[in-house]
Amino acid sequence: MKKQIFLSLIAACSLSVAAQDFDTNPTIKIDNKDEDLHFTVGARMMMDAAWYHTDYTPMKSGAKLTDARIRTSMTFQDWYFYADFDFSGGKFTQKNIFLQYSLAPDKYDGISSFKAGYFNDPLGLSRNTSMGSYHFISRAAPALALCPGRELGLAYRYYNNPFYSNIGVFAENPYNNQISGFQGVAVGGRWLYRPINDGTTAFHIGAAFHYGHLNSGETVDNVKKTVLILGTPMETAVDPTEFVQAILPYANNVYNINAELMYVSPKFFARGEYMWKHVTKKRDDQTLFEANLGSIDSWGTLESWQAGNPLGSNSFNGAYVEAGYKIFGPDYKYNSAEGLLGGLNGRSLEIVARYSYTGLNDLVDGEYYSAGRDQYYPNGVIADYPATSLSVGGGNLHSVTIGANYSFNKFVQVMLEYNYNHLDRDKYMSDSNFNCIQGRLMFTF
Repeated sequence: MKKQIFLSLIAACSLSVAAQDFDTNPTIKIDNKDEDLHFTVGARMMMDAAWYHTDYTPMKSGAKLTDARIRTSMTFQDWYFYADFDFSGGKFTQKNIFLQYSLAPDKYDGISSFKAGYFNDPLGLSRNTSMGSYHFISRAAPALALCPGRELGLAYRYYNNPFYSNIGVFAENPYNNQISGFQGVAVGGRWLYRPINDGTTAFHIGAAFHYGHLNSGETVDNVKKTVLILGTPMETAVDPTEFVQAILPYANNVYNINAELMYVSPKFFARGEYMWKHVTKKRDDQTLFEANLGSIDSWGTLESWQAGNPLGSNSFNGAYVEAGYKIFGPDYKYNSAEGLLGGLNGRSLEIVARYSYTGLNDLVDGEYYSAGRDQYYPNGVIADYPATSLSVGGGNLHSVTIGANYSFNKFVQVMLEYNYNHLDRDKYMSDSNFNCIQGRLMFTF
């Protein structure tokens, strides 16, 4: 009898996780009560249309199948398996796939679980919210630019009513994109304190940390050259052009620190996040110096070569705040198991608004930017020495979004938004203002 109660508790906990993975409670369920086996299947489709108006550089207005997935899960006793597959891009790709093992609640009503596979890194409120549950057509730009996404790894999660913790260790490379030799690794976690969490109203404050060591790259002049690319589109999916982008060669160690707040009541929510990212760099200067001896890039000594090819660290930051008001429909729900806001469920109408800032400029005062060469030069003039600048002109982006979302039922939802972006980037010196009107039709079960 005790065993049956224990397994029932575990199954309930696992199914609450499944509900988040599926955005809503899975509709199609197959149960084998004799074997304590539960299987679910679902699908999701997102179709977007967007119209853009810019100052100079055109964006591609039109329509796009943004997401099309088949999703499955299986629960057996205290084991939970989830997988989803995307075919919106014209080819079959893996999105999430993981196995989770849950423990019985402790004396503090805390739930512990271990998770292994390919899934989101714990860092980031926005990144960990499923797009099917998101209240905007796109995630906030700084979250896309500064936070990691899915990674292959192992995580441990513990939560009860006031506390939440999720920590993990991950491989550097995306799913099934292994390299020869030692891969880079990443470790990090997300921690929340919830002074209010009574089932109808919730408030949490949290922090997250991520450290990554990069080790993959191409070999140039017998030296491994790692490259870290940070970027984001204009909070839209139809045209994915990354007008804000920083390319960081010889990136070595990456540090992320996030802070977040969320308030959820039956008819109102507000949430925000601050993100800071620091990247250190490392290279084999001696080998590169010797490889350039006798060439046009040759310098007399190692010290002079290093002076002409300086290497420095970079720091970037970003933040956003989002809010929504439910005009009618079922109350907003806070998911304690994930520390996230759930999506619309049932006939509903809401209005939403967001402001975000993405900072990928790390410029040295007094340096000159040549548009023709797309390069910065020290001392304010074009010169062969020093040959390399320490400036990174990835761009700064301010974005404002207002929108309305209507859910016909728990399966079908439409979204409409106006999005304004103000860009400050030397590479696009003729562009400042980007306007977008976009809509989405979403079906999920």
